[in-house]
Amino acid sequence: MSERLLITGASGNVGTETINALTAYPTADYQVVAGVRNPTEDRAGVPDTVSGLVRLDFTNPRTFDTALEGIDRVLLVRPPQLADVARYFAPFVGAMQRAGTKQVVFLSLQGVENNPLTPHAKIEKLITNAHLPYTFLRPGFFMQNLSTTHRKEIRERNEIFVPAGNGKTSFIDVRDIGSIAALSLRDTGHINKAYELTGSEALTYHEVAEILSEVLGRTITYTDPSIFRFVWRKRIQENVSLGFVLIMVTLYSVAKAGRAGGLTDEVQQLLGRPPITFRQFAEDYKKVWM
Repeated sequence: MSERLLITGASGNVGTETINALTAYPTADYQVVAGVRNPTEDRAGVPDTVSGLVRLDFTNPRTFDTALEGIDRVLLVRPPQLADVARYFAPFVGAMQRAGTKQVVFLSLQGVENNPLTPHAKIEKLITNAHLPYTFLRPGFFMQNLSTTHRKEIRERNEIFVPAGNGKTSFIDVRDIGSIAALSLRDTGHINKAYELTGSEALTYHEVAEILSEVLGRTITYTDPSIFRFVWRKRIQENVSLGFVLIMVTLYSVAKAGRAGGLTDEVQQLLGRPPITFRQFAEDYKKVWM
């Protein structure tokens, strides 16, 4: 019997790439269902290869049971603006228990096992305490953050504006994460395992700026602002939510402290090929910064 896979965050980077990877198998014995806040409005942002859309709003627990009805496996992606784990995710984990979910693949965070205060660590604990079969994906920093969150500053101001000092970051392409998420959902051999996912190189933001400069044919500068200046611009000038700004500060502070550059060979082992390099990512996405 065909299994049904629910992809949360289906219109986001990881959700989209997971759907693309899952639906690349024409003889696959499963149906891919996209969970979105508003199926009517969000339809255009979801790959048209999905079998259907269901309403799933983490701020509305009444959507949980219906969204999980008939679902066998779930890709769980935490919306970055939702940090209150007890309020938003404990009820969803309970709903997965009631639904008899066979596996939850959770998009976590590199180093989460050493940082119990992060929302990702708390969600991992919820899942394990609920005795749900799991696969935890713990990636490094997304390359695509530079083509989405930081796109405007690179395109319009020719700068990378993050407070990461000279620390190295183990970037990873979201396309590799999506491929591994799809593999984890398709193959039960990945149940109750955790994977630390990185690219093959750790780069400082000075090096990132150099690569972007070469690819784009113009000078991109890494400005390395103070935390105060970063918060001021993001919160006051750009009106980014305070919660999201503080999450960014935490991530970049980890890099600045030299604790974000660890590399693993998990992508190579799982996919049987090298990870996508930052230069290849920049070449593939160069149009977004032009």
